[in-house]
Amino acid sequence: MVVILHGAEGGTDASDRYGPILARLGYAVVGLPYYSPDWGDYGPPQPLPGIAGSFVDIRIDQLAELRDVLATMPQADVEHFGLFGASKGSEFALIAASRYPWIDAVVAYTPTDLVWEGWGLETIEAEGTRSSFSFEGQALPFMPYRGFVEGLLAGPGVADLRAIHENGRADHPEREAVARIPVENIAGRLILIAGDRDGQWNAGDAARAIVRSREAAGLATTALIYPEAGHDLVGDGGPRDSGRSGGTPEANAAARAEAWPQVIAFMAGALQP
Repeated sequence: MVVILHGAEGGTDASDRYGPILARLGYAVVGLPYYSPDWGDYGPPQPLPGIAGSFVDIRIDQLAELRDVLATMPQADVEHFGLFGASKGSEFALIAASRYPWIDAVVAYTPTDLVWEGWGLETIEAEGTRSSFSFEGQALPFMPYRGFVEGLLAGPGVADLRAIHENGRADHPEREAVARIPVENIAGRLILIAGDRDGQWNAGDAARAIVRSREAAGLATTALIYPEAGHDLVGDGGPRDSGRSGGTPEANAAARAEAWPQVIAFMAGALQP
């Protein structure tokens, strides 16, 4: 059983794109759309009304509720339970796996080692006050950004998202320990895929930090880190236009080509009965 967790784009694009691919490999696959952007009068209508419209206090425990539902379906083998996420979806997946021992495997593309600040209409005038995620009714401690609202107001494609993350982290070293995802608590297997030229956040260094934390606990982690690649690393295929990914289309394509067979082999080893 594989659950796909989308990134900051929200909605169903990730599961629509990768669900059929994983299904053809023999997995029962479901997407968990946990966020659908709602900027009110400042943006288009919310694509999926009824789910969170702000990336604020997203409930990690809704994954356990989903598993309970899936357990009633004979085609869903919840005894072999994997998560497939990228970017904010990796943040969700790593947090969840650090809390639920029944998660057997995590595929974390372009990961982070921290829980980050949340965003939405209610944070425009309250920057630095809300978490991206919550667990059992409690907001998780988070690392604030620096300049997110300023970047948001500057318009699409203007903000340097990597700098917003890195500067926030530099401003708040005292938050490192409390915002850190306790990856040493992950009981299942873990593979990380990251690029050092990621334009969204510093996924390469985050992957290395995750590996160090798990090594200190005597745990193995597969980490595929590509020095010239950016944020657009999921799947396979040749060069493609990926906007603000970072890296180059060619470097990203080369990383995907090398990583994808290893991801498929990892999933087979971790999830097949």
